[in-house]
Formats: sequence, structure tokens, C-alpha cells
Amino acid sequence: MDKFFVKGKPVPQGSMKFIRPGVMIHSRAQDLALWRADIARNAELFGYKPISGAVRVEIDFIFLKPKSVSRPYPSVTPDLDKLVRAVLDGLTAVAYDDDCQVILIQASKTYGDNAGAWIKIEQIQA
Repeated sequence: MDKFFVKGKPVPQGSMKFIRPGVMIHSRAQDLALWRADIARNAELFGYKPISGAVRVEIDFIFLKPKSVSRPYPSVTPDLDKLVRAVLDGLTAVAYDDDCQVILIQASKTYGDNAGAWIKIEQIQA
């Protein structure tokens, strides 16, 4: 299958906020839930069904470049691994049964005109 695009500012997963002893939440829980729902919805609309076996995921995160920034790449937060984690969880039960099936990940962060993520999922043939 080809890549599909999820429009919107990519939201990382993994930063936890302390509430009280024994209670921690994702610091941007509402944004994260909406981002993962958008990922799942777009994967379903694109025709993905849960794959069995090993999976390869390719993700290109696109960020809007602030006018005041001169660097060529978004080598700042959010961390790439936290962005990937959100996408993998968003695809669970949609493109594969569990993200433990993902054995190969290719991911990047770039600047572009439309914020979002290009995503491609492939079953790895033995």
C-alpha cells in the first residue's frame, strides 16, 4: 500500500505529568488521544486491516517551520522516539494486532507546508 497522510501537529507520547503519589498522566493527554484517533481513522479510511506477523512502519513527521528559525531541520523537541510511539499505539488494532509486531521502523522529522505525518505499513514476508 502507499503512504497515507494524517493532518495536524504531531503529538508525542511518553511525557508523564505527576499529579499525586501513585497518579501520573500524559502531560498532553487530550491532544494525544485526538492525534492517535486521527491516525487510526485515517488508516481505516485508507483501507488498512490488521496484519498478522512481522510489520515494517515508515513515518515522516512534518512540522511547520517558524519564520524565526534558520536551521534546516527540526532538531528540537518533540523527540522522534516519542512521536513514533504515539503513531504505533494509534495503529494498534487497526493496522496490526499489537505494536510488538513492528520489527522495523524508519522515521524522520522535516519541515514542510502542511503539518502532519506520512505513514506506510507493510507486512514483512518471510
